[in-house]
Amino acid sequence: GIADAVTVLAPTAAAADVAATLIANAVDLPNSDLVLRTPANQLESDTDLGDRLVTVNVSILSTLEKKQALDSGELCARRIMEKGHINCCYLHIQGLTRLVGATTFHHLFPTDNHHVNG
Repeated sequence: GIADAVTVLAPTAAAADVAATLIANAVDLPNSDLVLRTPANQLESDTDLGDRLVTVNVSILSTLEKKQALDSGELCARRIMEKGHINCCYLHIQGLTRLVGATTFHHLFPTDNHHVNG
């Protein structure tokens, strides 16, 4: 994924950890030329990721591109929330923030440019 940060509040640390990984990977623009990826084993020979592509650089994105990436992350977060595994999620990419399910938690994530989706 291309998120700068993903934070998840969940009933357990294990649930938050798994969800944050899944959601961070969903914040993405898979076909963008502005995202540079390389096989993990070219960066670290002993990685357990093998030749899976990993993000190594993200150029400056347009607001529309950032919103599209956040939309993908939000969709993933909502699916996990619907199953009751997480309470809310904070997503951030290049100065744009999205709070999902955070209507009662928004005070925990102060930001000047947030968008709250309850």
